[in-house]
Amino acid sequence: MDDPGPSSTYYRSFASTADGPIHPPSPPQSPLLTPSLPPHQHEADLYALLNLPREASESQIRERYRTLVTTFHPDRQKNQHDRLIAHERFTEIQRAYEILIDDNKRMIYDLFGEEGLKTSWELGPKNKSKEELRSYFIQQANHKKILELENLVKSKSEIELVLDARAVFLPKSFWKDPSIVSHDPISRLGRVRPGRSIIKHSFEVPLKENLQVSIEGQALSRNGKGGSNVLGTIKYQYSPRLWIEFSSSALQPRVGRLKGTYTVDEDQYITWNIVQQTLGNPPQVGVTYGRRLYSDSTGFISYESGSYSLGPWGSESPLSVPSSLSVGVTTTRRNGTGWTVQTTAGLGASRLVADWSTKIPGGLKLKFGAEVGLSSSPALFINADGKLTDNTRGGVLLQCEIGGGIIMKLKFNRLGQRISIPILLSERLSPTILFCSTVLPSITYLGAYRYIILPNKKRRLRERINELREENKDFIMQKKHEALDAVSLMEREVEKKIRTERERNGLIIVSAHYGPSSSFTSRGIKQSEKEDEEEIIDVTVPVQALVQDSKLYIPGGKGKFNIIGFWDPCIGENKSLRVRYLFRGKLHEVTVGDTISLRAPVKAHALDDV
Repeated sequence: MDDPGPSSTYYRSFASTADGPIHPPSPPQSPLLTPSLPPHQHEADLYALLNLPREASESQIRERYRTLVTTFHPDRQKNQHDRLIAHERFTEIQRAYEILIDDNKRMIYDLFGEEGLKTSWELGPKNKSKEELRSYFIQQANHKKILELENLVKSKSEIELVLDARAVFLPKSFWKDPSIVSHDPISRLGRVRPGRSIIKHSFEVPLKENLQVSIEGQALSRNGKGGSNVLGTIKYQYSPRLWIEFSSSALQPRVGRLKGTYTVDEDQYITWNIVQQTLGNPPQVGVTYGRRLYSDSTGFISYESGSYSLGPWGSESPLSVPSSLSVGVTTTRRNGTGWTVQTTAGLGASRLVADWSTKIPGGLKLKFGAEVGLSSSPALFINADGKLTDNTRGGVLLQCEIGGGIIMKLKFNRLGQRISIPILLSERLSPTILFCSTVLPSITYLGAYRYIILPNKKRRLRERINELREENKDFIMQKKHEALDAVSLMEREVEKKIRTERERNGLIIVSAHYGPSSSFTSRGIKQSEKEDEEEIIDVTVPVQALVQDSKLYIPGGKGKFNIIGFWDPCIGENKSLRVRYLFRGKLHEVTVGDTISLRAPVKAHALDDV
């Protein structure tokens, strides 16, 4: 959803939204092959199964495979029952090893998961490099998806209706004879008058894998007068690094636009925007160069040529648009926070603008911004938006100018259909209107979130968790039995490992428990209130089995229920692992989230002597 501020200007300088400030956008879109799996996936993660990081080397994969084979090879079991149990686990380990040790299969698995391994790939020459193979696989996936999407048309609509509500807040003293005008709330709301309205509708059709055409119709109405136009756009992607877009209006005024992006490398890019408004003037040119400064920050510099003349061409034109130069830095972090600072120098607009965004309870994104210019009064804005339903987003924007007026904009976006309602609240900065449009809505939202939204969210979450557990009841029991069977096979090797660690005064797992994060407190572990539910499971043996040479490492990124000997006792909930261990005779304790990596021993885990 668009909002003011330098970061929005940065994003809108491209034809489509970028995936953060680090990477330039890349239209036309090339959808990748995505697995059509149910929301809750039962497939095990192959890396977690072998307890390996995703960047594991070939030697690490072989070493881990040999370690597991010593425990789960059927020929090493003493009786037929254990051989049958070991055979099932050994088959899973063998399959994971065969996939991860093969460069081609591993690359397909990393890109597309288990679903990709079920797809028949027409491989190119075997002497291709890994990067060439990766590019080839992506192209094949794109082609497969494009065949499914070629007959689909992407439709988008946008409606903007400006409302003038300035008369609603006029005091009684404004009227010469207040008695002839009603001042009750209903009558005041009746003073709202419609202003400008804009309607846009577009559809996009992919002609080829790298060529798209879109048609957009526009209509504008203001004070009983209006106009319309039709805009055609062609997007073409020459390569993964270069794309261009050309658009032109069909009716008067005819405006042509050529824009594009060239990605120099993963750290820098160049964009351009050329606009031809009239044949009497040379085209206006805008160029932006961006470069990664830090892992989550990008610096950019933009130049807008404005209107100019080339000899007699444009010398007598009344069009006068000043040139400008902008320099800025934008940052976006994974937790949703970010900031942007941008300064612009030019004859017509010299200003400094900045914004800062963060996330607040309820899933809302809040953004604050300010602008200070030489030729305009200081201005501020506050923008809040978030998800209303699975497919609908809504937002509120408040803009105010010191010495100027106050504007509130309501925004809604659902599946490409956008509605925007700017409301003029006041011609001048009014403390009363500002209070009613900021403080009161904030207090109302916090109260609604605390007493209505949050309780309902928790209730729906609990209902969904109960549904998941009921739907997957048989699957949970199956995984539990498999885990317990695996633990029974591990016990003999783990006992040997413990004896070895005791002799060297090394790392011994005293206890390890896995379950809902809410059950782990500073005082201990809270067991489930329901007797028939087992939410905390003992994983001491499987964790001890992962100890190698007095070191324990569990990679992050995936749920730990994928580890051999683990199972998921609380599907749908956030889980944690708490481990107590002895090292050099001293007791240690650590609790980590389900997808957080764990290394031990670490001095910070040591418990204070009682």
